[in-house]
Formats: sequence, structure tokens, C-alpha cells
Amino acid sequence: MSELMRLALVGIAGGLLVFALILLPSIWLQRRRFGRVRPARLVGVAVICVYTMSLAGLTVAPAYDVEVTCRSRSGGVARWDPFHSVAEVLGMQRGGAGLLELATSFPVLQVLMNMALFVPLGMILRGVFRQDATTSVALSMLLSALIEVTQYTGAFGLYPCGVRIADIEDLIANGIGAWIGALLAPLLTRWQVPLFAREERRLDEDPDPRDGVEDLFRRGF
Repeated sequence: MSELMRLALVGIAGGLLVFALILLPSIWLQRRRFGRVRPARLVGVAVICVYTMSLAGLTVAPAYDVEVTCRSRSGGVARWDPFHSVAEVLGMQRGGAGLLELATSFPVLQVLMNMALFVPLGMILRGVFRQDATTSVALSMLLSALIEVTQYTGAFGLYPCGVRIADIEDLIANGIGAWIGALLAPLLTRWQVPLFAREERRLDEDPDPRDGVEDLFRRGF
């Protein structure tokens, strides 16, 4: 099993565990906010939990054996050139690589994966938590920057070296992905996707005077 697949499976398992822990609070919040529990909304919460934990596993957890990695480096490793993937692809083109080979090369796939990882985050921030597009992208890039710092510092000293490479190009790709997600979020709202759809308490339900506390969570659940 590849390290990437292992991290993805760990993220899925962790997400389901988090969902199990917040299942009862989610049911309680739904009943208070909307007067009923919709299974589709709970599924949406589960998907967000799995995505969040998978994102953490794929970006922060060590991708290789820590002991082996730290033998060849001390401290953190960072790439500050925001166009090194472009340079690598151009070098491959000058070397005679064809279009298909370029499109499926590691530099291209890495950039596309970093974009794809943050598309759901942009959608969630704008469509579920009702942030505007600018705020959604800004929050996503702040999270991306925190991830890069975590990678550079070895999870702030948890590991003896920077077990992942901090890359400014990843930050840019994450921001573009979040921007794409923020643009797509209104479509999910229009299609009435659970958690993205605007839903209010049913008219036949009496309002709860304690809903002021629950309103803190209304955008997420």
C-alpha cells in the first residue's frame, strides 16, 4: 500500500471517528435549529469530518519513515520558488517529452492535487459557513500557510526534523483551489445540496427562546 493511500485511509477512519463523537450534538443542533433531523444533513456533516481529517493526514502527517527522512536532513526544508514546477515541466519539454507525458508528470499532478485538496474547503467556507468568496479564500490560505509552517517545523518540534517540504507553490495552488471552490459553492446552494441549501425552521414548529446559543452553530450544522 502506498503512503498516500495509507494517509487517506487514516484520514477517512479519523473523520468517521470524529463524526461518531459529534453525532449526538449534531442531532440536537438540527432539532433546535430546524425542528427536525434530516439524515441527508448528517451525511453532509460526516463528509465534512472525513474531508477535514483526510486533509490533515495528507498535508501534515509524515509521508515517509521519520527516522529515514531525518537522517538526510536537519531542521526544516522549504522551497521558495513559486514557479519551480513550471521550470521542471519546461525542462521536460526541452528534453523531448510529449504532451501526455507532460500532463501526467509529477510536477503537474502535484500542483493539480494541491488545488483539488482545497476546492472542498472553499466550497464549505462559502456554502456552509456563509462566508463571502474573498473571506473564504483568505481563510483557506491562512490554513494553508499554517500547514506549510507545520511541515517546515516538523509539527512544531513533534518530529526531529521537517518531515515534509514546505513549498510556497503549494500555498498558491491551495489558494487557487479554494477560489474555485468558492465560485462553485452557489451552484450547490441552488441545487439544494444538504448543508449548502438555505433551510429555516418549519412554520409549524414553535421557536425556542434559547436559539441564541444555537445560532453560533447554525451556519455549520
